[in-house]
Amino acid sequence: MFTMPSVIHLIIRLLVALVASHLIVVHDAEETWMELFTKDYYYLSLLYSMIIAFVLIESVYQITQRLNSIFLDFSITRARLKSQFYIGFVCTGIFAFVLAAVLFWLNGQNIFESNYFEKLYASILLFIFATNVIYVLYYHYGFVPKTRYQIVNVQSAVDLEKRSIPALIYYENRVCIAVDFEGISSILPNIIEESMRMLEPNNYFQINRRVIIHRSVISSVKPFRTRLLKIELRIAVDLPDTVDLIVSKRKMVIFKQWLDVKSN
Repeated sequence: MFTMPSVIHLIIRLLVALVASHLIVVHDAEETWMELFTKDYYYLSLLYSMIIAFVLIESVYQITQRLNSIFLDFSITRARLKSQFYIGFVCTGIFAFVLAAVLFWLNGQNIFESNYFEKLYASILLFIFATNVIYVLYYHYGFVPKTRYQIVNVQSAVDLEKRSIPALIYYENRVCIAVDFEGISSILPNIIEESMRMLEPNNYFQINRRVIIHRSVISSVKPFRTRLLKIELRIAVDLPDTVDLIVSKRKMVIFKQWLDVKSN
């Protein structure tokens, strides 16, 4: 399902691919830009180059997503950078050569007899390297949860401890995020099923594959679409688009029974 952020990301990738392909096509041209715009071969070359540029961006993106699932905290560690370099840069660089060789072959040319390595390949490798760097920095600075601190006195310490228990736990980008009753988020080291096994079943319920919810955070339960239930929260939580508070069909009956049981 497409969301607004994913559509914006797609548009950005297409625009970057378009600009990169234009620069590749015109970098060694004898004609001016205005003259090239009147030539049919310019647009055909632009289309080929744009497809390759977009495929390379998509490759780096998918590789980075895969590495994010392995290095869960998005930290820029030596192991992460090493993996990103060998898989995201070196392997994608080899893939770029293969794509170019196929394109030359389809046009009846031998890539080794062309000026591809002398005039193009270095720029393409620089483009792949920059794409890797941008994605690594984006996920590191955009998705690492920021620590929030509170100054409390001794009298409120007990109340704060009660409030800091998870009100909601959700799973996103291979990471389990716990949100307490104050809206403060933190990363859990367990997957969603492991987290559920560690929690008190009278107070917590796993409503679907991605979400565990505390009884006290439920404000109301409303019908949703056909035979589904949607949960409204007492607190404001900014959930990702891929995470919803819908009780799955197979858990509907159990959830209703659980909701009727008063916690001790």
